[in-house]
Amino acid sequence: MTTLLAKEKAADAAVVSVPRSHDLLNALLARRWIRGAIIATPISVLLVGFLVIPLTIVIWGSVEGSKLTFSHYARIFSDDTNFSVMLQTLEVGFAVTLLSLVAAYPVAYLLTQIKSRALSIVTLFILVPLFTAFLIRTYAWMIILGRQGPINNALIWLGLISEPLPLLNTTFGVIVGMVHVLMPMAIFTMYSSMVRIDHNVARAAQILGAKPVQAFLRVYFPMSLPGVFSAGILMFIIAIGFYITPALLGGPRDAMITQLIVTQMTTLLNFELSFASSILLLLVTIGILFFASLFIPLEMIWSSSTVESPAPKPRSKSHLFTNAKRAMHPALNAVETLIHLTTKPFLTRKARWLWGYTILVLLFLTAPLIVVFMLSFSSSPFVVFPPPGVSLQWWVKLLHASDWHESFLFSVKLGAVSAIFATIIGTMGAFWLVRTTLPIKRALFLFSLSPLMVPAIVIATALYMFEARIHLLGSFAGLVVGHVLLSVPYVVVIMAAALRGFDQSLEAAAAIHGARPMQVLRLVTLPLLKPALLTAGLLAFLTSFDELLITMFMIGRQTLTLPFKFWNDIKYELNPLLSAASSFIVLLVMVAILTTQLIRVRHDRRTSASNGQ
Repeated sequence: MTTLLAKEKAADAAVVSVPRSHDLLNALLARRWIRGAIIATPISVLLVGFLVIPLTIVIWGSVEGSKLTFSHYARIFSDDTNFSVMLQTLEVGFAVTLLSLVAAYPVAYLLTQIKSRALSIVTLFILVPLFTAFLIRTYAWMIILGRQGPINNALIWLGLISEPLPLLNTTFGVIVGMVHVLMPMAIFTMYSSMVRIDHNVARAAQILGAKPVQAFLRVYFPMSLPGVFSAGILMFIIAIGFYITPALLGGPRDAMITQLIVTQMTTLLNFELSFASSILLLLVTIGILFFASLFIPLEMIWSSSTVESPAPKPRSKSHLFTNAKRAMHPALNAVETLIHLTTKPFLTRKARWLWGYTILVLLFLTAPLIVVFMLSFSSSPFVVFPPPGVSLQWWVKLLHASDWHESFLFSVKLGAVSAIFATIIGTMGAFWLVRTTLPIKRALFLFSLSPLMVPAIVIATALYMFEARIHLLGSFAGLVVGHVLLSVPYVVVIMAAALRGFDQSLEAAAAIHGARPMQVLRLVTLPLLKPALLTAGLLAFLTSFDELLITMFMIGRQTLTLPFKFWNDIKYELNPLLSAASSFIVLLVMVAILTTQLIRVRHDRRTSASNGQ
């Protein structure tokens, strides 16, 4: 009781001791429209100034300005090479999306059924690969799929093959690498939607006589389809914009449109054609999003927790699906019976098969990181797996490699500055988007996510041209702008979800007791949002730390970032020093994730204890 009284007095003292310099700011913030304008300005300036205007320049350049010629677009379709690259991009994107969804669905389903402790352990094994840089994971697959890699060695040892298979520099290698990158995203995207489904509905169907397969296929699976569809759209959009993995794991015939744009821009110096290719990729993305919007709210693709469930509206399409379902009923019944007879022995064992499958997926996700970690202790001067002996020589070399230190420190500095700006701008934007009463609220939210809808290569191309005109290209500020632009949508998604669950009566109570707007923000709102702020800041930092494409176009003569140095080294030679550097980064990612999880758990316990009191 004494402690509570002391805290109350301290809070009162904090509320009363208002510096006079804040009076004007508090008076302005008390007006709703001024408050809205202040918090909306940063994100509006960022998106309009560094996304809309640069994209307009690229569109204008693709038709050669006032000439309004579409010859560059025609050239893409008339040139066999350009057209085949476009088709290859779509084919690989579709294959990777399908494989990622099929492989990730059972894992997402299991996550909705297990208890919190098991959930934390399994998600940790998925989060670490998810937040590990694309380059590191791709580097690991270059080793695994190589002629002397673990797969070929294992197949030869088993006597299944007599000579190494060509796995690297093939479409197979590209698809495996991209599925490995996208599967964690697919798992979490589907899980965020599936966790809202009540499993008792499917159990009720079984009580009423449905077989387990029927309860799943006719009750649970249809309810999970919006999440699957959202994940599929997200995976496909990301897949067709991939650059790193196809460039390192694929061959000349596996080139994708992003590689074509980079070549046109940096090697051929054909800017107009690269603009046309970029706009074509953007139009494909917009077309996919338009198609998705016919079935689901678009914001559900990036965050189902920010979707306000509207009242269901009857659609003519539903009648079409109902009629089709009735026509297919006999065939569906036969398939269900066949699946039931096949899976019956497994379904009666408390879903142990699901655990077994999930463990295999976790091995697939973490195996590349384990291989890289083992190679960092190799005694060989070359990349040989398994390592012939144990040595710390590569860690010692990394300890004395000044160029790696400079790149690491520059990446940390860039990531920290970008994360700070992205967290501030994104949080202010989320406040505005969640609490505004404007009728175009949903459109504004989608606009705030637009950097996620535009492929990174298109943003890089547009920013390159725009920053060159305003003499920002090659500067640290120009680099930060590009990284903040990519990071802000993630902050908006996380903070919008947190603000939707925020109890605004706490702010009202503080205001009734005399707290000014800034005091309410500083003493009530921000402390309660601390876990979400930390998560958003970490995600923004990791997004910047892992970024390569924007950096390639914007960096100029500055110190190379860690991904860029990694990219330059990996193109010429694979050596265990890269494994030591990769292992060091993976360890940092693990520490960051564990720290964030620990802070979140401590915050949840304090909140639960406060609610209990």
